[in-house]
Amino acid sequence: MEPTNHTPENNTKPPVVTQKFSQALKTVDHKELKSTGFWLNQFFMVISTIFGVYLAAQSGLEQALKFDSFSKMEDNYYLRTSLFDEVADNANSMEEYANLLAKSPSIKEIEYFKPTLEKYIWQTMQYSPTTLETPSELLTQIRRFYSRAKFLIDAVANKRISARQAAEELKDITNLIKTQTLPALKNSAKQLKMELQQNDISVGSLKELTNAN
Repeated sequence: MEPTNHTPENNTKPPVVTQKFSQALKTVDHKELKSTGFWLNQFFMVISTIFGVYLAAQSGLEQALKFDSFSKMEDNYYLRTSLFDEVADNANSMEEYANLLAKSPSIKEIEYFKPTLEKYIWQTMQYSPTTLETPSELLTQIRRFYSRAKFLIDAVANKRISARQAAEELKDITNLIKTQTLPALKNSAKQLKMELQQNDISVGSLKELTNAN
C-alpha cells in the first residue's frame, strides 16, 4: 500500500486576517490622531487667548498709568503757575510796604497801609493731591516768607519793632523770594510743560479730553 502524500493545504487565511486587522488599526489610529489634534488645537487656542488678553490688559494698564501720570503733571503745572502769580503779588506788596516803612511814617499810616498777604492758592494747595510734587525747598521758602512777613507787619503795627528795622528785614526776605524762589518756581513749571509737550500733550488738552467725555 503506497503511502499517501497528503500535503496540508495552506488555508489559514493569514492575508485576509492581516488585511482586516491593518484596516482596523488604521481606522483606530486615524480617529485617535484626529482626536489628539483637536485637543491640541483647543489647548493652543486657549493659551493664545489668555496670552492675548494678558497683553491687552498690560497695554491698557500702561496707558491708564501714563494718563494718570500726565494728568497729575498737568495739575501740578497749573498749581505752580498759580502759586507763582500769588507769591509775586505778595512780594510786590511787601516791597511797597517796606519802602513806606523806610520813611518812618506815622502809626496811622502804618496801620492804614498795612498789607494783607493773599493766600488763596497757598491755602487751597492743602487739598490738592499734587501739592507735594512741587519741589519741597520752594514750598519751604514760601512758607517761611509768609510767616516772617506776617510777623514783621504785626510787630511794626504793635510798635514791638521800629519801622526802619521792619523795612530792612522785609526788603531782605522779599529780595530772596524775588531773586531765588520765584525764578526757580517758574523754571520748574516750564520743565513740566516741556515734558508734557515731549509726550505730544499740550497743556490743557487732558482737561479738555476729560470734560468732553
